Amino acid sequence: MKRLLPLFFLVALVRGFDLGGFIGEASHDRGATYGVFASLSVFPFTRIELEGSKFFGRGEKQICLNGELGVGLGGVHPYFSVGVGLDTGPHQEISLSVISSTSFFTTTGAGVKFSIAPLLMKMRIDIRRFSMGSRPYYRAYVGLFFSI
Repeated sequence: MKRLLPLFFLVALVRGFDLGGFIGEASHDRGATYGVFASLSVFPFTRIELEGSKFFGRGEKQICLNGELGVGLGGVHPYFSVGVGLDTGPHQEISLSVISSTSFFTTTGAGVKFSIAPLLMKMRIDIRRFSMGSRPYYRAYVGLFFSI
């Protein structure tokens, strides 16, 4: 029972849960991307998000953990996010040979969420900056999600 006590405490802090997917476009010839995300609201105005994404036509995949700070203004919820993640997959080198690698990155972004159907269905529009190596890139996307 003592081992489960921290889990019960964490569940008591959870104020909401989101689950959804997105599709978007990235800069610097990375092309279109898609992915899924799940987030928990743990304190007022804050969320923790786990996100996985992949680029169309490329083997590159990303997973990141983000913190989000935002306020609800009626049915509109603007937010700011920061996170860290891993990027895996083939990358082009100057010699045009393809190598497989894993690299860490940081991300910052902002967006807005709003209801599109009563209670559960919502939409989000977001832009993020990914700092990976010497050439950061941007990703803009739109997503649909369920919010409980």
